[in-house]
Order: sequence, then C-alpha cells, then structure tokens
Amino acid sequence: MVTHQPLFAGRNSYMTLLCLALLVGSALWSDALLGQPADQARDAVRVGDRWVYDTKDEITGFAKATYSQVVTEVSPKEVVLNLTVRGQNGSTLLVYDHDWNRIEQSNVKFRPNDGQGIRLPLAVGKEWRAEYEARPTQTGAASKGSVLSKVVGRETVTTSAGTFDTFKIETRVQNINTSDPSQLSQYENVIWFAPQVNHWVRRKLVTKIRNRTTADTSEELTDFSRNF
Repeated sequence: MVTHQPLFAGRNSYMTLLCLALLVGSALWSDALLGQPADQARDAVRVGDRWVYDTKDEITGFAKATYSQVVTEVSPKEVVLNLTVRGQNGSTLLVYDHDWNRIEQSNVKFRPNDGQGIRLPLAVGKEWRAEYEARPTQTGAASKGSVLSKVVGRETVTTSAGTFDTFKIETRVQNINTSDPSQLSQYENVIWFAPQVNHWVRRKLVTKIRNRTTADTSEELTDFSRNF
C-alpha cells in the first residue's frame, strides 16, 4: 500500500509540513496564460503530465533532493498529482482546483484553497491577493494566511531541461497560528513560470519564522513530458 509522506522524510512538525506544502505546490499554472480566457485553461493539463526538479539549499550550497510530480487524475473540479522523491519510499498527494489553487496536500487541507493559483491573463505589473485557512487533518490546529502575488517581469531562463520564456512572479505569504498569534511565518516565493511546459522552470523560497530566516531553497526543472 502506498503511503503519503512529506516531501523530505524526518520532518514532521506542523510548521515544517506547512512550509513544505507552500514550497511544492505554489505554481502549477495553465499554458493559457498569454491572454486566453480562463475557461480555455481547463483542458491544458492532462493525466500523465510530468515535471522533475532538483532542489538546493541556498544557505549551505548543498543539493537537497530530486522530486517529480505526475498528474494522475483530472475531474471537472480537481486536478490530482502524485509527488515522489528520488530515493525515498512513499509519495505525497496534491489536489488543486482548475485555477491551480491547492485544496489539499498530504494531511493539510486549505479552505477555500491556498490562494496561490493563477489569475488569467498574466501581464507584467498585474497583482492579486487571497486569504486562506490551513488545517492539518491529524491535529486540527488551524492557521490563517494572506497572500500577495505580482508579475514583476518576463525573462528567458535556461536549465538542463532547456531554454524557456518565462513570467517572473513574486509571492509573499504570511501565516499565523490561530491558537498562538505570536507564531508568525512568512514565505517569500519567486517563480519563473514557462507557458511552454505549463509549469515553473525555476523557483526560490525563503522561509522566515518571527522575521528570522530559517530556510532558503531553490529548485530547477531538469526534465518534463506533456501528454498531448
């Protein structure tokens, strides 16, 4: 039987789980970004679509892990992905709506969603805001967050998977533990999203707890396949 685990084994605290949830799922958007209506994005993702990423700890300079995301199910309301980490057993379940807002990841549920989906069409200077509630199904300890995203530019990015024209999007998230408001977490997320692969090709996430940096992680696309 397949088990569902966090992205990196051995880190089971609530804040770590939430941080990883914000890391692995914040930018899975449609290739209709270039001005198509939102309803035309519905068919952009298909079962079997796959993206592979290398992650790096920017504080130590060491490689962390390689993981892949594969679309396993598409329904009128949800897109389901399976995340696996090379060299680790088990997998992580990711559930999105069709605007690529996360509804669920592993044992964390977002209401109404995590607010980090796309707002079509993308254009330099465009920004959007959202609010959410996150609740681990095991503990029930809720937190609330606010999200601000902005398209800050367009850049050409080269990784081992190829060269891509991208939108550079900056997202800031503030997350507060409702039972202890002093537990403030902040996430500064920068992605380079490529319509060509219906995904981001580079990402950088800085995590802060009570305004102190606790993690700085980067990721790059190393391989992909689209099930056209």
